[in-house]
Amino acid sequence: MIPIPEKRKVGGSTPPLTTTWEASHQPSHLRKAQKERDLHGAVSARPGQDPHKNPQPSRAGVTRPAATVARPRRTGRSAFAAGTGRAVTRGDGRVVVEVEGGITVYPARRAGDRWRAVWYEGGRRRQCEAVAEDKLAAKLAKVAERLAADAPGLERPGADLIAWYLSADRHPAGRAWSRKHADTQRRLCERFAVPVIGGITCQDIRLADMQRIVNAAPTAGEGARLRRCLSAMVTAGIAAGYLTSPRLKEVHPQVAVAGEPALFVDPAEIPADHDVARLGRALAAGRRGDLGELMASTAAYTGLRQGELFALTAAQVAPAARVITVDRKVVEVAGTLYLEAPKGRKRRSTIYPARTPAGYPLADKLAARAEQARAEQDAGTNPLGLMFPSPRGTWWRSSNFDRRVLAPAYQAAGWRDPHGEGAWTWHSLRHVFCTTALSGWHLEPANISCMAGHATVRVTLDMYVGTTAGVLDRARTATR
Repeated sequence: MIPIPEKRKVGGSTPPLTTTWEASHQPSHLRKAQKERDLHGAVSARPGQDPHKNPQPSRAGVTRPAATVARPRRTGRSAFAAGTGRAVTRGDGRVVVEVEGGITVYPARRAGDRWRAVWYEGGRRRQCEAVAEDKLAAKLAKVAERLAADAPGLERPGADLIAWYLSADRHPAGRAWSRKHADTQRRLCERFAVPVIGGITCQDIRLADMQRIVNAAPTAGEGARLRRCLSAMVTAGIAAGYLTSPRLKEVHPQVAVAGEPALFVDPAEIPADHDVARLGRALAAGRRGDLGELMASTAAYTGLRQGELFALTAAQVAPAARVITVDRKVVEVAGTLYLEAPKGRKRRSTIYPARTPAGYPLADKLAARAEQARAEQDAGTNPLGLMFPSPRGTWWRSSNFDRRVLAPAYQAAGWRDPHGEGAWTWHSLRHVFCTTALSGWHLEPANISCMAGHATVRVTLDMYVGTTAGVLDRARTATR
């Protein structure tokens, strides 16, 4: 019998003398496991049994998971290695990456595992995962944008942004929208904005989407209103955390005159004095008679808006000074009439000429009508003392006035073609007042701004003092 040589000491452990030759040559990690089983009374593998195999027979129908494969070494630059992240080793030896904004990234432990990220947002613990590092990085780009901007509303749909913009609760006390303006904004949003951005997440709204909204407007004027609507919506959305980019306001108008501001009123949109007189005669031949002609001349040479004319009373007219005080208007919203302050809550006074450029005696006609309105008020046929009442002695509805009074007069005066198309509207008479005051009466723009009720004198200049006026004449003189 060949004696078994004594195994030399390795790693501070000496195997017992009873150890077989095969056992003494086992790897160190198997010997350590054997010692732990001996200490806890575990049964060691039977002689001749392969210690690397499970001694228990497998159960029928039960399959063991496949052996894990070591995670392959990554090649190339990590998506989380640039700049802001740092690797942290946890107590269990696992390496994670902490990214700016409080996002913790857990790399996949082995091939086939998913990458995972955890962060806190809105007081809640959030997480997302992806099958690859680059795909997780793409998801976290939006998360990082929300956390950096502190904009929790970015995940909400565009319909919520529109609802917030139209909400009366967001306005401070004393600065609420008028009913008419609120109705106009609601109409614009429902018709143009909701179909484009209503179903898009706020974080995914792009400048191209805003431009699509403006491009859908049927006219340049409607497009200009949409631009102002969207600009105000973006401002409100950024303040409330629905949006982050002010560039969304930078949409282009449909049609513009090169070099002119967006508010500029093209001269073709302003009737001449004889066009106003022709409309007045057409109204005088209609169902309201001379009262219609007086109404058109008053609108063209005082600057009153339609709703302000509907609400005008005899008490607001001072014939001796030829001054009208504008402190109210009538608006129709969803079929209901409301009396409220003028546009922008700007109460003002305006003046009117003794005679219009076409020779109509406006001052005398208004004085006579004011006396007549007071008499009608005393008689009870015109309880409010209105200068231009409806046939029932009360406020006009704009829908009825446009359909019953203006539509036939437009046709008779040549303001509309047989198809009902035309460049001039009742609001064009207000442009007549501003341009007449500038070029005919030679008033200062600041004075005209006050009488017309513009927000600032800059609005007056942008609308009626075109920056390109006389360009061709000056260029022709310079190139002789």
